[in-house]
Amino acid sequence: MLRDQWLSRVKTHKITALLALALLILAGVRFWSDQGGPAHGDPGDRVVYVELGQATFGVMREVGLYYGSLTAAQKFSVAARVGGQLKQLLVDIGDQVESGQALAHLDDDEHSLARDKAAHNVQLAEAQFLETQANLKLAQSDMNRQSNLAGKSIVSQSDFETAENKLRQAEARNQVAESQLRGAKSQLADAALKLSYTKVSAVWPEGGPRWIGERLVDEGALVTANTPLLNVVALAPLLVVVEVMEKDYPKIRVGQEAELRTEAWPGEVFHGRVLRVAPVLSATSRQARVELEVANDDLRLKPGMFAEVVFIFKEVQNVWSVPQDVPFRRQDGFVIFVADPQTAKVKMAPVTLGLVENGRVELVGCPPLTGPVVFLGQHLLEDGQGYRLPEDIPAAGEAGPS
Repeated sequence: MLRDQWLSRVKTHKITALLALALLILAGVRFWSDQGGPAHGDPGDRVVYVELGQATFGVMREVGLYYGSLTAAQKFSVAARVGGQLKQLLVDIGDQVESGQALAHLDDDEHSLARDKAAHNVQLAEAQFLETQANLKLAQSDMNRQSNLAGKSIVSQSDFETAENKLRQAEARNQVAESQLRGAKSQLADAALKLSYTKVSAVWPEGGPRWIGERLVDEGALVTANTPLLNVVALAPLLVVVEVMEKDYPKIRVGQEAELRTEAWPGEVFHGRVLRVAPVLSATSRQARVELEVANDDLRLKPGMFAEVVFIFKEVQNVWSVPQDVPFRRQDGFVIFVADPQTAKVKMAPVTLGLVENGRVELVGCPPLTGPVVFLGQHLLEDGQGYRLPEDIPAAGEAGPS
């Protein structure tokens, strides 16, 4: 992983630096021993073995380095809304799908029979309703006739009441038949809806393509209602989630740009934008969740990839920088030593430290560094002191430097 590689390089650099420093100290001790111990007087009369390097002139940035995983901004599971045997999967992992597209078919024999039975019940209920409507019309006609005759005192009160009761019974039977017809139609609609659920599809309001990220069951499996069959994901845009430390939290804002690097595409830089910043920090880790949006128009990035996220908090142009362990703290501040190859002596230069990036530190307000800088052995030096390089160390049995 990128983080492991970076830590390994830092550890290797530290070990190498310590070994080189120990070699220089041993060489200095050997030289002083050959000269009868440490000399006193003019620093230019003493020589220290050092290692030189070149300061860098260019751009320095204050950055925050974090690690996270890419995830789909929109993802969901497609489930069967009825139970049955999975008869056919119409898509598989990696397939592109559209909203409303059929994705799978369940065995529909049972639901087809239920639909057909419900349709038959609707036909019976319609026939019964038509019969009750006809009986109601007859009862109404008889009631009208009895009413006219009763007004002329032709029929008895008993016959009139009988006709009236028959009308009320016909009305009640008609209402029952009408209700039964509505119930039968409702059952038919329910059976037809369940039959439609055997054709599994997915609909999302945003539109645009999605991809099948995972197949959860295979054809032939018996599934129950709400059993997930497939996972559907959107690949553009993606999200990357990082946990930002408390010291960097005030520097993060919504809309801020960041650089992303992945192991899948080494050497390439992708760009993200801060989408959300959690308003609270964890009480245990003192970190806050930050979500970044990555456009991913070319679809090369995938959910689950490990990502290195670099926030650029500040950038300065045209500055000098050296490795972070080169400036040496004295009582009155930090200094560096600039070597003069012509005289083989060093000149001490006070410096102010600025931004730190990738193990290098900015030298604020530093004048042009035309000569090499002492990278190792600087803690043994004084202003104007002479120096030698490791390749000048005499072999065993040879005379030391004069």
